[in-house]
Amino acid sequence: MLLVVAFIIRFIWWILATAALVGLFFVVRAIGRWDARRSAERLRHRQAIAARADQQHNWVLRGDDRGIYGPAGAELMHYLYPAASRVQRLNRRC
Repeated sequence: MLLVVAFIIRFIWWILATAALVGLFFVVRAIGRWDARRSAERLRHRQAIAARADQQHNWVLRGDDRGIYGPAGAELMHYLYPAASRVQRLNRRC
């Protein structure tokens, strides 16, 4: 028992440095994993925005109001201005 205490007293700084390095390793690994998850989430978000933009662009090319106002906005615009949407539809047929 006395030998263990003497060993700890003699090499206390080496033991503390080793413990600090092990702790630092786990902290850096956790930060790396967190950053990887964040990057993947950012990529999924950008892909979702690109998919929505493509869908809205296709709606605009077809003359659909959802491409300009969005799905909820198009319903609101048709509710607020019902005659304008009928006129626009008549113009498309001509």
